[in-house]
Amino acid sequence: MLVIRREQLEAFIAPDETALVNVVSRAVRQANSERVSGYDDKNLAAMVKIGIDRAHSRGLKFAEDIAAFVAIMFEVAPRFDEQAEINAALSDENLTPELNLEMLFARAAEPAWLDAEKKYEDSFWFPDR
Repeated sequence: MLVIRREQLEAFIAPDETALVNVVSRAVRQANSERVSGYDDKNLAAMVKIGIDRAHSRGLKFAEDIAAFVAIMFEVAPRFDEQAEINAALSDENLTPELNLEMLFARAAEPAWLDAEKKYEDSFWFPDR
């Protein structure tokens, strides 16, 4: 029986950082077209790269988890993970970063998400401006 490890699948999905930026950019454009419609591909790629870096800083290393984290950044707020309850759920050292992300919506109540959403800042995506 052929066994394909997660790392092998990840390498196929996004073998390098450039491919990951492209894959996540396409996914964000499809899933959140209204929020990103005003950005050309170059700007969106730069925004996604910032999101990928933030996902990495949370210990996420697999493309699907990184893409999910970045999608939440666009949907809720770029700094959603700084909201206290969400941060606690993502920082549980008893679980892997991937499990923390997978369980995030079950562990952070709706008021936490609403609080995070209120703090959406477009300027986050463009730190050099």
